Amino acid sequence: MLVSFLLRSFNTSILGRMWRRLGIPELVRTSLTYKLLVASYEILSSAARSSIFLRALERICNFINSIISGISMLPRWRMDLPVERLVGILLSPWMLPMGLLMFFWSSMVRVSTPTMILIYFTALVMASGIFLAYKEEDLRVIDNRGKVVLLGAAMFLLGYIAFIIQISRVGGLPLLNDELRRGLSPLLNYLAWTTVPGTAFLLSSLDLRKCEAYSLTLMGFIPSFFLAFRTEMIAYILMALVVLYHRKVVDYKQVFLGLLVAAAFFLGVGAIRSLTTGLAQNPLLSVLYRPTITIAALDTIVRLYALRPVTGGWVHLAALSSLGLIRGTRYGPRTLISIYVGGRRTVSTTATLIGGPLLDWGILGAVAASLIFSYLLALAYRFSKKADYLLGPYSVLFAYLVVGIETGILDINVYLYLLIAVMVLLTSLRPEK
Repeated sequence: MLVSFLLRSFNTSILGRMWRRLGIPELVRTSLTYKLLVASYEILSSAARSSIFLRALERICNFINSIISGISMLPRWRMDLPVERLVGILLSPWMLPMGLLMFFWSSMVRVSTPTMILIYFTALVMASGIFLAYKEEDLRVIDNRGKVVLLGAAMFLLGYIAFIIQISRVGGLPLLNDELRRGLSPLLNYLAWTTVPGTAFLLSSLDLRKCEAYSLTLMGFIPSFFLAFRTEMIAYILMALVVLYHRKVVDYKQVFLGLLVAAAFFLGVGAIRSLTTGLAQNPLLSVLYRPTITIAALDTIVRLYALRPVTGGWVHLAALSSLGLIRGTRYGPRTLISIYVGGRRTVSTTATLIGGPLLDWGILGAVAASLIFSYLLALAYRFSKKADYLLGPYSVLFAYLVVGIETGILDINVYLYLLIAVMVLLTSLRPEK
């Protein structure tokens, strides 16, 4: 009802009148960029039929497909139905409040009573946001599939171009040499990671066979994998599992396999980085201790500032000011959190999904962020049931919000990805007449 009211009001708003006057959709369709993308798509489509590379790739993919499909042929057992239902819940919006609570329960820190109340209250607010989104009855979905394909292709190509430039600059793969990470350009990293939402939009909006879907998924994973940033890798795997599962390309058994692969990558990259940097550290213990460190940081914020606003928005703005895009601190958002919880300027600290909003705007910020995130996530999920291409926006929101349970939403690239996903969602909805 809320979204329906806002969409109805858009046409009479100043922005809506400007949109109609400028004719922005027509401007996009007549732009050189749009024409180049359409021409490139037509050329690649015609060349695909005679491509030796693609024929070889299809043979390899058919082999992989036979292996993956074999997992579905495993004999059923008594726990199959409960496990299948569990997978459905874990890949739904309910994963957001559940994930926050599970993250809290897995920590080994004794938090203050206000912190405990805050976490449980936040989970309740998230559940309320999901219920509100499920009540949206006055909306219908229009066909925006073509625009989503175009947007996904543009982000996918941009990501690959940036990835190739990045590894050419540093002269190697950061996955295999941790020292190369010091020479990485943050801007090129952000651009390379556009393969995550780009792949999500393509997987959700293209009519792909299983082999083609697997191939596209593997191709999209290459930049995140070789740049060796665990957060992006986990976000990518979650995104792919959501789209492929809801489009029935994979089943719940394969999803479990995918989650095991995600855990293996998370631990494996940590082990490789420990070995290449010469650190005597157990990556398994490091991962298990992360919830404790993060919840402890949130508890410190609550103890020190008693749920009051402290920084007035500068933690979130630091994602821009640290890159020199606006005036302000040159410290990153998580370094600012570290300063405010302990005074250290040499490390970065995560404080859960609500730590940043809490430090910036107090309890109202934490509650508002929780409500907005859960509402938009559930809204995308609800209408993806009516149009498969909305699984792209949903999977992007899902992946980064679930990962953000630990890391927070504090990076400029994540801001942009979520904004693009929300804009695709809202421009695909219309009020019922």
